[in-house]
Amino acid sequence: MPPRNPSSARSFTILVVQEEQVLNLPYDGPKLMENMGGQFNMVSFDPRGTGNTIPFNCTPADSSSLTRRETGALVSTNVTEHFLHGGWDDAVTRADLCQATNNKTGRFLGTTFVARDMLHIIDALGEDGMLRYYGWSYGSALGEYFAAMFPDRVDRMLLDGVVDPNVWKLGHRSKYLVDADAAMQGFAEECAKNKNDCAIVNATGPANASEIFEWLNVLLEPLAQNATNSEEAWQVYYASKSYILSQLYWPSRWPTLAQGLVLASQNVSAIVGDTSASALSTAYNHGPDSVDGIRCSDAIFQVSSPDDYLPQVELQSGISESFSDIGYEALWTCAAWKMPNKGRYEGNFTAKTSTPILLVNGEYDVTTPIQGAYNASRLFDGSVVLAHSGYGHGIIASPSKCVANYISAYFVNGTLPDPGTHCKPDLGPWEAANATGGSA
Repeated sequence: MPPRNPSSARSFTILVVQEEQVLNLPYDGPKLMENMGGQFNMVSFDPRGTGNTIPFNCTPADSSSLTRRETGALVSTNVTEHFLHGGWDDAVTRADLCQATNNKTGRFLGTTFVARDMLHIIDALGEDGMLRYYGWSYGSALGEYFAAMFPDRVDRMLLDGVVDPNVWKLGHRSKYLVDADAAMQGFAEECAKNKNDCAIVNATGPANASEIFEWLNVLLEPLAQNATNSEEAWQVYYASKSYILSQLYWPSRWPTLAQGLVLASQNVSAIVGDTSASALSTAYNHGPDSVDGIRCSDAIFQVSSPDDYLPQVELQSGISESFSDIGYEALWTCAAWKMPNKGRYEGNFTAKTSTPILLVNGEYDVTTPIQGAYNASRLFDGSVVLAHSGYGHGIIASPSKCVANYISAYFVNGTLPDPGTHCKPDLGPWEAANATGGSA
């Protein structure tokens, strides 16, 4: 390997995973570069099955079965009942369809292959043969795999919105929504706090977070009661709650979420339309089922009987009162997967990288709970978790000069924050919306 020359850091390149629906590099790139010190080049790439690679497409499965939860959380479904009465069958059907439509390429989709692809990119750059990397969301899992497989090739690695690698490798991710209810509570509290600007308070009069939850449940309960009557009714319910969950990723969109919910109370098609436009469709993603293809290829926990998976479903059902019903069904497909990655990683994630890893995570991250970052940090020698109290998913969702300064110091000098360091966001959700015009 060529000798490293730390003094020429300005010539080095940071690799960034391009993730549709999460990271928009043309828009987010300048912010990332500023966070990292502003002196690096940046190259993005598409993981296999995504973007402009060979697409991974399957036919989506259907779902059904609903009940009512108590006020204090959003109206929700009975997850275990749904799993036993159609959910598992849907998962098996989906796994079979994915195999039938992707049998030639589906076994070459997993994270180990993408980690090796990264080696080729590093070598093609012609620098010093070392990785400088920013990985957000799934990108954090990719970084963890790379660090475990090639620890001596890591010069800088920032993982943001961190996945627990051992849980990712299993495939069921049973506790990934553990902080989602706290995020939903945050939305209600911030709405009440900004009562003059929150559409829910202005239009309907709820005075506090508890009353906002009651109002939301009045909106969702008829959808839940009708959802078992038809496929269309189920899709309306599912899309409505999925829209709420997706908007929790971006605090600067919370005022718009409140406005959308008020419109939905008058005409529910307004929220369903928003779901289609902002959360589901993207011209860039030519492999819309690539998420299943990647995570299920990596998963080592597969079963042949629903009875063998039922304990996981029972655990999943109690993780998030508001979102377990819509958040876990897609993961069941991985337990029935028929195309394991030919290079699937069977090792552990205990490693000493050339330079320790910096992990950044919010305390109210809706999809990657901060405990996952701490679990990952215990595996990688010398790594440090930088916690922040921002809402949303990832540092771009809740910008913080405090976080940015630590990231810049890490990429420029290799300096890590002291363990236990904590940062706050620069702005609250409504302030951020005013500053950005409601964009993420």
